[in-house]
Amino acid sequence: MKNIILFITAVVVAGSSGYALQKSFNQPQVKTQVNAALGQQRPEFAALDLNGDMRNIKEWEGKLILLNFWATWCPPCKKEIPHFIELQREYGDQGFQIIGIAIDDEDAVRDYVEEVGMNYPSLVVQDEGVLLAKRYGNGIGALPYSVLINRDGEISYTIMGELSKIRAEELLAERGIQL
Repeated sequence: MKNIILFITAVVVAGSSGYALQKSFNQPQVKTQVNAALGQQRPEFAALDLNGDMRNIKEWEGKLILLNFWATWCPPCKKEIPHFIELQREYGDQGFQIIGIAIDDEDAVRDYVEEVGMNYPSLVVQDEGVLLAKRYGNGIGALPYSVLINRDGEISYTIMGELSKIRAEELLAERGIQL
């Protein structure tokens, strides 16, 4: 009798444990990657634009800035740029400013900017752009990489990879831009 009770107890414990383990495996796993740059004051930098003028990030203080690291050889970068052109045209008068940071050859950038009619500044930083991107939270140097800087100069959002127009508009609306 004692062996039967011991056996039943073991089956119940094993069954309960298996059930709990199975439930935990079936729960959706949410991976959260915290970017250390979030909430930090944006790093200051200056770089040349396509006219050869030195531009400093401080020039756009008080604006909601989308800093976009890109290159002409990057297909997802080229896919999001037409949407950025639309966003700049539609919301620029509300204090929204896109700034392209081209990690590329100046001639290739110039040709592409003229081809697509880019309506926001693109600063050419070439190799040092990877280090600048790291200062803005891009630890692996991925492109495209975008950083949303609020009107107080704090990094409020980062995205590694392509930023869709729909998601960009959601982020703008959350920060007071009237859509």
